[in-house]
Amino acid sequence: MRASPDCREFAEEAVLAHSLTFAIGDIHGCFDELLTLLAVCDLASREEGARFIFVGDYIDRGPDSRQVVDFLIGRQSDQEGRFICLRGNHEEMLARAADRHRADRDMMSWWGNGGERTLESYGADDPSDLPAEHLAWLRRLPLVHKDRHRLFVHAGIRPGVPLSLQSQEDLLWIREPFLSSADDHGLLVVHGHTPVRSGRPDLRANRLNLDTGACFGGPLTAAAFSSSRRGPVMFATSLGDIVRL
Repeated sequence: MRASPDCREFAEEAVLAHSLTFAIGDIHGCFDELLTLLAVCDLASREEGARFIFVGDYIDRGPDSRQVVDFLIGRQSDQEGRFICLRGNHEEMLARAADRHRADRDMMSWWGNGGERTLESYGADDPSDLPAEHLAWLRRLPLVHKDRHRLFVHAGIRPGVPLSLQSQEDLLWIREPFLSSADDHGLLVVHGHTPVRSGRPDLRANRLNLDTGACFGGPLTAAAFSSSRRGPVMFATSLGDIVRL
């Protein structure tokens, strides 16, 4: 039987008709790219009420994980409700590695997936020594966010399984059969996790992949959504590109 994520990890809100929602792909410690992309989004939206949903993987691989986490915690505190941060598999790996009762494989799995860059950014030798506020924040991150037309999640979902029965492992780690599925999931699934080699967002009829490989030399990408249509109304990147759809 599949484990059902805690119902508190699901959030559903109506999106105001006049506001945009920006979903942002995997950041992986690329702080400069994050700041640039947010400035591009502000320019593109021309409004103060835009909402931002981050699909996870804020840490590891890139150089500035601590700055990214500090920034997101601050924005959530200052502008509650406008900045929604979901959990990625890298936050999950760090949470396990930072547990003082961890198994060796938990530490090695995180370390082998870019965790050493996170330790460098914190000036720490062990993940358990990271600031308690940061560890508590990443452990509280929800798995999904839902609005009228879309489901936002880090990796994806298992096709044919109701949302309430999706396992945490699939929500954080799945690739196949999700990526190749043509099933209509009811909502457009907006996700990251699997870098797109082209460096451009991968928009399908049933899903949108926003991981454009920022930590591998690609841009950091955002998709803007309105309340009136299912698909995105524009893309923006940390290169300064704005593509209206």
